[in-house]
Amino acid sequence: MKRNLFISVLLIASFQAIQGQDLFPDLKGYRMSNDYPVYTPDDLWNYINGAADAYLQLGFLDLNIREYVKGRNSIKAEIYRFGDDARAFGIYSMERSPGYKFINTGVQGYNEEGAVHFYKDCFYVKVMSHSRSAKVNSAMLHLAGLISSGIGGSGEFPALLGLFPSEGLLKNQETYLLESVLGHEFLRGAFRASYEVEGDRFDIYLFSCEDPADAGAMGAALAGDAWSADEEVFKYAFEDGFNGVLHMARQGGKLILVSGLPFERTPLAERYITLMLGGR
Repeated sequence: MKRNLFISVLLIASFQAIQGQDLFPDLKGYRMSNDYPVYTPDDLWNYINGAADAYLQLGFLDLNIREYVKGRNSIKAEIYRFGDDARAFGIYSMERSPGYKFINTGVQGYNEEGAVHFYKDCFYVKVMSHSRSAKVNSAMLHLAGLISSGIGGSGEFPALLGLFPSEGLLKNQETYLLESVLGHEFLRGAFRASYEVEGDRFDIYLFSCEDPADAGAMGAALAGDAWSADEEVFKYAFEDGFNGVLHMARQGGKLILVSGLPFERTPLAERYITLMLGGR
């Protein structure tokens, strides 16, 4: 039994190393070195310290790193792998800012001083350098493009983001939250978008479950005695101890929560909920 376990662990480690190697292309004029281990959930904190918590909460799987060296200049490439594209998007979106200079690398990326970050499929990629020269920045952009091409997979944002209405949407502030959404342990796996409409700022959370019973269980836990599983679309506005007023709707496997609008703005919340449910 111990021998089989050892072989399994060895195969997993080998797969990670091979996969990481496949994703790192050669960069003309630079020498590639591999002086880093493959980091896993067990030791990620050794590399990024306290920042590891956010990665682990989103289901981080492994991190492969390569360094590209040319004379005194070096470029480091980090490839973080997650369980799916929603989780990779989640960590990427947590670390971007709406004011960044966005680029068409991966699904989306940005180029700030000394850094090119992007996400694609289940990967979050960081290409960095201490050099501030234009030539090194150009090499970083080229390397990021090569890594993106090697990843393959979808070049689109998660499809569920397309359900959020465009009116009033604060662009590049969407994100994905896996655990303890709105402070409730039973709320898991939501896309969040932020809005500014008619002077009101509010957030919309979208949960989409393969099993409608899972969405029902979350809705029931929120609504308590007011919950009704018989309605095709259950809607409820209530005072939540963690978040103030919440407007909720559940239809099939979808659960929608609107946070930040008081009871007197229920019509606005209802308008957006209706749009997200397909106009019903």
